Amino acid sequence: MTHRRLGRITAAAAAAALAAGLLVAAASTAGAATKPVINGATFNDPLGSAERQSAIFTQIIQLVDATPPGEQIRVSMFDFTDAAVADALLRAYRRGVQVRVIVDDSSYLDGNGRRKPSPAWDKLSNPTTGLGADDRAPSWIVMCDDQFEDDDGVDDVQRGCIATAPPGPAYNHNKFFLFSKVGPFDDGTSYQKVVLQTSSNLTDWYKVVSYNDAVTFVNATVHDGYAAYHEDLRRLRYSSTGDNAYYRSTPTGSTYRAFFFPRGDATYRNPATDTIVNALNEVACAYTGADGKRHQTDIRIVVLNFLSSRSQVATKLAELRGRGCWIDVIYAASDATVEGILDKAGIERLSCKFNVAPGIDVRPHSKFLLLDGYYNGDIEPRVYTGSPNLDGSSLRSSDQALLRISSAAYHASYLSYFYKIRAACRTGMAGFVRPGAVRVAATSPDPEVKASAFVSPAGRTTTNLLNMSASSVRVALRRVPASSDVYVTDEHRSLARVPVDGDLLLAPRSLTTVVSR
Repeated sequence: MTHRRLGRITAAAAAAALAAGLLVAAASTAGAATKPVINGATFNDPLGSAERQSAIFTQIIQLVDATPPGEQIRVSMFDFTDAAVADALLRAYRRGVQVRVIVDDSSYLDGNGRRKPSPAWDKLSNPTTGLGADDRAPSWIVMCDDQFEDDDGVDDVQRGCIATAPPGPAYNHNKFFLFSKVGPFDDGTSYQKVVLQTSSNLTDWYKVVSYNDAVTFVNATVHDGYAAYHEDLRRLRYSSTGDNAYYRSTPTGSTYRAFFFPRGDATYRNPATDTIVNALNEVACAYTGADGKRHQTDIRIVVLNFLSSRSQVATKLAELRGRGCWIDVIYAASDATVEGILDKAGIERLSCKFNVAPGIDVRPHSKFLLLDGYYNGDIEPRVYTGSPNLDGSSLRSSDQALLRISSAAYHASYLSYFYKIRAACRTGMAGFVRPGAVRVAATSPDPEVKASAFVSPAGRTTTNLLNMSASSVRVALRRVPASSDVYVTDEHRSLARVPVDGDLLLAPRSLTTVVSR
């Protein structure tokens, strides 16, 4: 077994270290505006600093602020209350950008259909100081059900813009931004026809409670496909029946391909008309790689909901596991039907929701599938991401967008995020990080080893070391008590306690948790 030696990793004391980290971050972002991510992914961290929690929101604001006069921004969003993003859109509107926003009524109604605080809706819908709600104007914000709701203060209509019941529930669950042009940036670059697709809605919950991802890319064909879908969302909200058979996609053959829902069928569970099952049907579990050696195909999934109304996906995964694919699934909510199918097939699964503070139960909200292996004659790794959960309504009765990306670079960034989510879930579910714990500074000089640390109110330190590499790594710890307990999770062990004898040897692709007594 090969291994590398890593320098010292430090877990500092709580309040002082955290304050210092925030001051450094503030100093590093002063001065010229940072260019947003273009042709890449952005991930938040609900357990991280305020900057990391808000990473997707910051990405959106930077793109909006970079849209020049005379251009156009289109938005479709399920839940949008955030004032900072709304203010950025208003700045764009006032400098001459056309801003067109479509939201679900979840943006100003709570789960009981009652009015909730929504600074974004209040700001953007104002006919005098905001965009107004007249979709005949160059700029506007509209609600999917606004043509069929009356003014009695009761939520009488539950529908998407295109999707209507039956079946139900019907809603607009989209989460995307379109930019006709952004730039020039401080490096002199500009980009036309930019898409941002995310799993995140725009409320604080998606910063501090859940894991989310976003992709920002430049592609004229896919941008135009999204733009046509956006126009259909606006247009079909005037139809009392909508169009549950709407399903569209952009052309295949490029790095990016988008799928637009609903995809109607008489049943939730028909595998022949399930887009994820269709993709998995193209997978072979053993293949010959570019190195001439035999490999297995790996499938990894992170999703909020994986429910029996999409049991056909679980059944297909079980079939692929039986053929030798490696499959690993992380979810926040499921049921006995799906879990039974996965367990019977020997599929690795992790139900993830853990408490870190009063009222804050952290969980995954991303909705991505990673495919590393053989797909219809191609071994380029793939990422599927977007707004749909693995439940029936996401497929049949809601407005959704799913993005397929064929790219080893994207897959690598998402794989890293997958491991990060899995490590946090395993640590949190094991109870090592308890309510009231404070995240403190933890540094690693090796980019393949991710370090995080927490200090409990009682002074107990929990340090997590995530080794992303395929080699073992020897590390030395500073400021961690010698009387600590060490637990390892890797391909062969789950929270196995190991002895400590000086430095730690991190196993390949492992999570090591060091807990002071």
